[in-house]
Amino acid sequence: MLKKTAPTAADLIAKYIELRDTIARLTDEHEAKLKPYTNGLQLIEGLLTEEINRLDGQSIKTQHGTAYRSTVTQFRVADRELWLNYVFDNDRRDFLTTNVSKEAVKEHLDTTKEQLPGLTMTTIWKTLVRRPD
Repeated sequence: MLKKTAPTAADLIAKYIELRDTIARLTDEHEAKLKPYTNGLQLIEGLLTEEINRLDGQSIKTQHGTAYRSTVTQFRVADRELWLNYVFDNDRRDFLTTNVSKEAVKEHLDTTKEQLPGLTMTTIWKTLVRRPD
């Protein structure tokens, strides 16, 4: 009876890269096959948008379904200092979320080693694989 030996790190890395390349190739092929269909959907969405606009309406209901207009509103800070001054001068902290710039905080911690109040830090170790140089 032959004994199987455990794969070496080199074997595992080679197999990982092979699988990753296969996934990338299949993803590209899949996206290429879908392209005519996604383009068709975009074209139809555009035509339906034009029709809804022409009718000056919000939706078009048919026996096959309904096309409707949905409003998406986004806000982006153009002038950070001006925006934050407005928020704090007008006591509108409800306009803010509690996201943290991990790069700025990490740089601060690396420099000062200061414990920042109200924050917890989680470190996740992840194994990555790259091709040989």
